Amino acid sequence: MRRAAELMHRNPSTISYQLRSLETELNTVLFDRYKKSLQITPEGKKLLGWTITTFETLQSMRSAVGTSDGRLQGDIFLGATLPVAIMAVDAIAAFRAENPQVNIRIQRALSSEIVQAVKESRLDFGLTGMTALPTQDTMEILLKARPLLVMRKDSIWDIPPIPTEADLERLPFVVFQTSLEENEQPKPTLQYAAQRLQKNTVISVNNYHLIMQFVRCDVGVAIMDELCYRATMFGSDWSSIVSCPLDHLLPNVLYGILVRRHKHISPQAQALMDALRRHFTELAAQPFAPTFLAGQTQKGGQPKAARPRRKATSRKGD
Repeated sequence: MRRAAELMHRNPSTISYQLRSLETELNTVLFDRYKKSLQITPEGKKLLGWTITTFETLQSMRSAVGTSDGRLQGDIFLGATLPVAIMAVDAIAAFRAENPQVNIRIQRALSSEIVQAVKESRLDFGLTGMTALPTQDTMEILLKARPLLVMRKDSIWDIPPIPTEADLERLPFVVFQTSLEENEQPKPTLQYAAQRLQKNTVISVNNYHLIMQFVRCDVGVAIMDELCYRATMFGSDWSSIVSCPLDHLLPNVLYGILVRRHKHISPQAQALMDALRRHFTELAAQPFAPTFLAGQTQKGGQPKAARPRRKATSRKGD
């Protein structure tokens, strides 16, 4: 209540009175009040959905009227995870050059944060990756990234070219962990799916670049997808690092555009989404990770080339 009052530049008592007045007018309970806390009720959630749709419609109307001369203008609020955001920079820069009256606001965030922000309509759309399509919102797949086991080239752990679950369970892992809570809720992420294989965790950290640094120092091995692998390889000499695919044990990460179901999309946001689709279609056939795999060698000790990636097929969630 206090936070809402700050955002609206009003007193908490005023907000409380307005909520009770709205409940009286609608003849329903929107919030359960218990020990000075508010919990939204099912009826409150219904009203919230309609309220979000109403404001989205108003914003879309203003944008449509403002672009009647054919020039795009207004704001775009975009959330993106770092690996896919890096790949989108060229497309966003080109779009901004063609549409100088459009103001693009990009929020880098974790996948779970983007999902929540899209659900609450705080973003026009999100660019993120997950291992399963959402059930409540709509996601269009742009890229598919394989899970990788990342390790030093001179690893002492005798890892075979195609590791089994037993092989992985004996390895020391540097893991990505977003929360200090030991029992996190199930999430459609590679980090959550990989937990069953990471029996021996030596370090937990919430930054993939730091994970790569620990792997480079031979503290342990790590699991990440191809886009994360590519995005973290900066600032150091990574020639000592190799990877091998784990898509026989773990799900691929589906990267794409996440939009709230039934959302009214502004003309400028729709135009940027179209530009990103074209951009990622061109990138889909390119390999994300280095082309050498751990443990696979030809005569003379040279690494074998990795099998080429298959182009992802775009599809939409329900």
